[in-house]
Amino acid sequence: MPKYDGLCREIPLDEAKKRIASGEEYVVRLKLPHNKDITFNDLVRGKVTINTNEIDDQVLMKSDGFPTYHMAVVVDDHLMGITHVVRGEEWLSSTPKHVFLYQALGWESPEYVHLPTVLNKDRKKLSKRQGDVSVEDFKERGYLPEGIINYLALVGWSPEDGDEIMNMDELVSKFDFDRVGKSGGIFDTDKLNWVNAHYIKQYPIEKLAELSIPYVVDSGLLEEAYIRENFEWYKVLIDTIKEAIDKLEDIPKHIGFLFGDLKITEDAAMEEINKEHVPDLLKTFIEVVNSHDEISLEVANGLMKEVQKKSGVKGKNLYMPVRAAISGNVHGPEMSNIIYLLGKDKLVQRAQKVLNNLK
Repeated sequence: MPKYDGLCREIPLDEAKKRIASGEEYVVRLKLPHNKDITFNDLVRGKVTINTNEIDDQVLMKSDGFPTYHMAVVVDDHLMGITHVVRGEEWLSSTPKHVFLYQALGWESPEYVHLPTVLNKDRKKLSKRQGDVSVEDFKERGYLPEGIINYLALVGWSPEDGDEIMNMDELVSKFDFDRVGKSGGIFDTDKLNWVNAHYIKQYPIEKLAELSIPYVVDSGLLEEAYIRENFEWYKVLIDTIKEAIDKLEDIPKHIGFLFGDLKITEDAAMEEINKEHVPDLLKTFIEVVNSHDEISLEVANGLMKEVQKKSGVKGKNLYMPVRAAISGNVHGPEMSNIIYLLGKDKLVQRAQKVLNNLK
């Protein structure tokens, strides 16, 4: 690595002042002693010693009068009363410069912590070319703050008790620099998704529904005005699919079946619909739905029992064909919620369309 050649290192102070007064451009550098070990304690790495022969005489003040980072960070941290400097390991080699500056200014140095670099699964440094790397990127994709914080705390660190899901208070009480690894932590998107999914499942439905609105609106499935006017219905919608998602941007693909014309393409769904008893079952289903003025949550919760009682069909022979007819799938969210969310008109329309195709 190129280093300053020391051209002006030994210029006498008086001469330097005269040359500055005459209008020569200048910079102010940190004049480190030759071949001196500078030792500091790092809360992750222990005692670290770096010889000044490995360090450059850093510019502290540029020719335009502006301080460089190395000068500014020391002064800024001192004036703010910073007790712990926690940063990436790439700054480890700069720390002796900062320690020397603190000593030169007669100030007490803070504690230093140099965290290992976060790596991808190939053990290479994260980069934008490989995908999202900023917190803002993950927020835009619908990762919750609680999920991001919890997961990032686990990259290169683990608590003594082995817990992986921890809120902020638990993280604060359990965190210990002694358990931070010295080697780079692996950023595992699958693990982030798992952690975030936990928080989505536990999130207050009112808040989760509110946070989800931009993702649904941007998908074109619903307009915000409609969501606001039917917010209780919308909360049921989000509550219905929250178990299936690990980030908010996933919501549209899990609710799309509720909107527009349903096309049944799944082989398993077609197999259920084509069973011999299904035409009579769907006729009964339509009759039961039409017997209600509207499909409230209460009605939806008991509707399949009504169909069972009237048709005599039970279990999988009841639920799977009806689910296939109204949702296009044989598996999915709670059946009663689907019935409520679709509403009377769509339930009849979809069941009748399947019935017509079976004739």
